[in-house]
Amino acid sequence: MVALVFGVFDGFHEGHKFFLKEALKRTDELLVVVASDIAVEILKGKSPRVLFVERARAVSDFDNRIRTIQGDDEQGSWSVLKNAQPDIVFLGYDQTAIADELKKMKVRFDFIEPHEPHVYKSSKLA
Repeated sequence: MVALVFGVFDGFHEGHKFFLKEALKRTDELLVVVASDIAVEILKGKSPRVLFVERARAVSDFDNRIRTIQGDDEQGSWSVLKNAQPDIVFLGYDQTAIADELKKMKVRFDFIEPHEPHVYKSSKLA
């Protein structure tokens, strides 16, 4: 089974690590879509603290079973998802907007429970 996850991973922290470990437990192959710097600016209204290359390296260095992919610059194009054609998408507890889009596209997904979100949330660690 091939699974896919989406994330910014700006300031790679224990919450991110927990999320990826849980996803890895549930699949044979994990594709991690790391948001491009342009997409981060659009999504968050500011530049990422850490550039894409460094964010993607932190994710891929975390576990050699992970394959990172740069996310789409254009919001809503979903070309990365369409090209990867995963069996399932795992979402973080706060990725409800993505869940809504996946429902419309009839893409199978499941949420991964949070790991201490009151502590390990990128916006709180900034």
